[in-house]
Amino acid sequence: MKQNIILLLFVMLGANAVAQTITLNACHYLLETADYTFNQKTLDVTGRNVFETSPVDENAPCGGFGNCELQMAWNEIVSRWEIYADDGNGTFENTYVLYYNTEASLPNPPSLNLGNWVEETSVTESLCGAIISLTGDVQDTTLSIENLGLTSEITIHPNPVKNTLFVDFYNKEVDNISLYNILGKHIYSVNNAKTIDVSKYAPGLYFVKISVEKKETVRKIIIE
Repeated sequence: MKQNIILLLFVMLGANAVAQTITLNACHYLLETADYTFNQKTLDVTGRNVFETSPVDENAPCGGFGNCELQMAWNEIVSRWEIYADDGNGTFENTYVLYYNTEASLPNPPSLNLGNWVEETSVTESLCGAIISLTGDVQDTTLSIENLGLTSEITIHPNPVKNTLFVDFYNKEVDNISLYNILGKHIYSVNNAKTIDVSKYAPGLYFVKISVEKKETVRKIIIE
């Protein structure tokens, strides 16, 4: 139990170590022409970041909703990223989806170059059109946690790790080990190996993508 609490603390610290923002310009009919800045607020149970406009205090007036309070988050039930608006009271209990994207990127939402952001016409009545711009800490490549048959075959240790991370696959070398930071950006790769040196990287949450025999899996690790 104590180890789990420590690990959770490292995850929380790693997720908030870098200030992350996303800027959206879209749906002038409802949101008017303003740029909306989303700040990373929390990490959900799937390892994905939740972004929210700030402040959320009923003081962000706009044309279509009265108050424009927006979130960008992964919807685990329907397996898609969503951009949605609150009903104006800042609780995000009654929301209206404006756009969605089924690309399962992790930990951040996909950019306009990844997958397809689709207007939720049942809400917008086709009055929004395509997203005009989506910039900042969005991803151009997919990084998602998948098993693909490797869960029981591959082990990584130690985790948390300080210096060398070991990847075990029946005592054989794996095809490729890639390291990604909290923003989902690729920072290092090594081929035909079973270890990766992480000693030069800052403490926090990272993702390790392991490729072997045309299969892939992604694991979360903590660098101390």
